[in-house]
Amino acid sequence: MTLRWLLPLMLLLTACTDEAPKVNAQWGTPEYIATQFFHALYNEKDLEQAKALSTPEYAALMDSYGTVRQVGRTLMNMSFDTVEIRVNRSGGNLREQYEDAAAIDILLTGPHGGKQVDELRTVELVRSGNRWVVKTVQVDKFSSSAR
Repeated sequence: MTLRWLLPLMLLLTACTDEAPKVNAQWGTPEYIATQFFHALYNEKDLEQAKALSTPEYAALMDSYGTVRQVGRTLMNMSFDTVEIRVNRSGGNLREQYEDAAAIDILLTGPHGGKQVDELRTVELVRSGNRWVVKTVQVDKFSSSAR
């Protein structure tokens, strides 16, 4: 009798460990693509996945940095040990979206070197065919890490 309950319990526990990242945006929207872009860079550490979510020009720029660590540290001007990624839903507009362009504010929070790091980036996206792709990432000019 206990074996009958053990197998479903093990399957449930195994299924819970490979959970997709929680994103506070609807699938396919510019907000979703922006959060997935940062998830690929900082959590998955997958440069190819981040480039697949970008315009060819921005993908080529990221590729020129060589590694995902260099892209995160140098191009994005941010480093995290672990990071939580959220769409900034505070303040005025959630996003500025026009027919084929959108600008999304993303909050990135996590530790780095024993300190709590909070960063805000504006992700500019464009529509390419029927999907949104990252055109560029702007540094918050009021950020302590902005140069």
